[in-house]
Amino acid sequence: MKNEESDTTSRPRNYVAQSRWRLIYKALKKEASDERGCISLRRFKSFGVLQQRTLDNVPATATGIWSQVFCNDISGFSLNIRELNQNPSASELIGFDNTGNVCVWPSEEILTYYCLKNASLFRSKSVCEVGGGMTCLAGFTVAQVSDAAEVVLTDGNKTSCQNAEIIATENKAGFGSTKVSVRKLLWHAKETFTDLKDKFDIVIGGDCFFFDEYRQDLADAIAYILKPGGMATMFAPHRGSTLKQFQKIAKQQFDTDLQEIYDQEVWKRHLKLTSAEDGDKFYNEDIHYPLLLNLIKR
Repeated sequence: MKNEESDTTSRPRNYVAQSRWRLIYKALKKEASDERGCISLRRFKSFGVLQQRTLDNVPATATGIWSQVFCNDISGFSLNIRELNQNPSASELIGFDNTGNVCVWPSEEILTYYCLKNASLFRSKSVCEVGGGMTCLAGFTVAQVSDAAEVVLTDGNKTSCQNAEIIATENKAGFGSTKVSVRKLLWHAKETFTDLKDKFDIVIGGDCFFFDEYRQDLADAIAYILKPGGMATMFAPHRGSTLKQFQKIAKQQFDTDLQEIYDQEVWKRHLKLTSAEDGDKFYNEDIHYPLLLNLIKR
């Protein structure tokens, strides 16, 4: 996300973040629909590579709505997730980091689909999802389909982590021998995750690059928790110059590979969304189409 404030160098990073979140809140409030309560907060919502249906046998509560996520392209996969049923206030959005409590973003959808189709990458590996949001959808998918040795699901927001714990309990029977845990992880507070140094073979994450003040922290955190030679698989849209800015920072510690076309089905849907005849007027490639950025720790 571009910083449009004229002078932020002398202001505390919390001030800058709070100002930016007030703008986000206004935008989300403007786009909010009541199609599925607060969960539908964007006009463009999905690439449609995953399917989702409400679980009628699990009644919605004041705080959450249960649904089943599955994929028509891949048989045998289904995951029960709980999305937070809330209309976030400006004060709730201002913090580190509540975007994941708003909805499942397109980058998380595509990251999940990529993990489904490339499950063998994670077999017998230790895996961490960073910035997993309220559902940690991709991380739970890895835990269910890949026979990973361990999956640690993380987010910087307490409410997201609490919700992920509930989802983990609901889906526990499907994880097999994979060890699954949830924890809060603040990228800028390394002293809180010193136990994770050089722990993971693979880190995954979706749409984590938009905060100017946290890109270096994220790159440092990934480098810290990855084993030497480990890989981070990150999905994010260009979102102005934010993706390129993160890649530039990451090159200090990683070999990087940025891919625009990484899956033919996703690419086909992207082209349809941008076509003059069948396109979606609400689809904006700059903020919606996720690119794949692979990082290899040196």
